Amino acid sequence: MKVERMLMQKLNTIADWIIRIVVINIMTIILSIPIITMYPAMSAGYNLFNDYVNKDEVNIFKGYFGYFKKDLWKKIVLGFVFVFAASLGYANVTYYIEYLKQDSDWFYLAGYYVTIVLLLAVFIITLYSFTVIRVYPKAKYMTIYKLSFYLSGKYFLKTILLIISTVLPFLMLLAPLTAVMFVFSGVSLAILMNVLLTTPAVIYLKELGEKNV
Repeated sequence: MKVERMLMQKLNTIADWIIRIVVINIMTIILSIPIITMYPAMSAGYNLFNDYVNKDEVNIFKGYFGYFKKDLWKKIVLGFVFVFAASLGYANVTYYIEYLKQDSDWFYLAGYYVTIVLLLAVFIITLYSFTVIRVYPKAKYMTIYKLSFYLSGKYFLKTILLIISTVLPFLMLLAPLTAVMFVFSGVSLAILMNVLLTTPAVIYLKELGEKNV
């Protein structure tokens, strides 16, 4: 009986996690469609998964939309800044590529690589900003950027894993079968891995204290 009970508990736990991954994934994709709400949607998923990882059994719909609405305007502004910076970086990369096709001058080559590095920095800061917002929701914009950048360097190896674990699920879009799987789990898996990999960063920020930020 004990063995059966333990088995049922494990099966229930697995089923709960599958439901969470699918539901959060679908809600995040739907709420990201307007683009300006993409960041708040991702942040809501991050916060909710953080609760579940820490065994805080909140209602999935109430919890998600609660986090989505919390400081919504601030998150929209953050998302806009990240999207603008990424778009500007992409435009610069395209610009340098066109010139490099005609002339492989060192100036354009240097500009190309500098822009790539800056684009990567924007991507990393965006990923860690969810962590900072989680711990310090009232932090100023520059504080969020600075702390996110600092965390990316402090946890360098985890940052590399974070980049890989974020990009890999989106490769599911390259094939029809896995693209369907992406609709039900791709975004959630990327967010969940972010939560697991940034756990030390959350602990560090909590120990740092809001007065020191």
